[in-house]
Amino acid sequence: MIPERRGGSSRAFSLIEVLLVLALVGILAGIVAGNAGAFITGSNFEPPERVLKRAVLDAVYFSSERKRASYLTYLEQNATFAVTDLGGNVLAMHKVYEKFDKSIREDENLVPKVTFRAVGPLAGADGGSTEYDEEHLELTRVAFHAGCSIPFEARIGFRGEVTEMSFDPFSGYVLKDEDE
Repeated sequence: MIPERRGGSSRAFSLIEVLLVLALVGILAGIVAGNAGAFITGSNFEPPERVLKRAVLDAVYFSSERKRASYLTYLEQNATFAVTDLGGNVLAMHKVYEKFDKSIREDENLVPKVTFRAVGPLAGADGGSTEYDEEHLELTRVAFHAGCSIPFEARIGFRGEVTEMSFDPFSGYVLKDEDE
């Protein structure tokens, strides 16, 4: 059967249908706009563990490529890992935050706390301890010579969580724990 046409009128959306669609679009726009701030804030930083890994690989590369020592340092005042040469010339800067502003600086939880520690030579009957005291193993910077470094660990405190990473002195890659 073919439906009859009414006196020349064509089909169109009613006013209620148009208003309903506009209301739904408004609700969706409100949800997206409400979460946009979180997306923008989240895109301002890169996890410090990832930034540190990249900085270590750069330090290994520069010391190997240039046949000179390079040094890895963490600058807490702007949350940046710096790779420098012996003269203090900057070879690479790796920032945790794209824009490090006053609000980040004032929030103690948002500024990563990074410490470097040398891994002492193991001694003793079972070979599982070192003769060095902890304060002698703390490092302000990590030296890389001819593409390798001393065995070292990094401890990163960020947003209430603490991450510890051990690095291979030759490749610069993170060593996996036996538990993983």
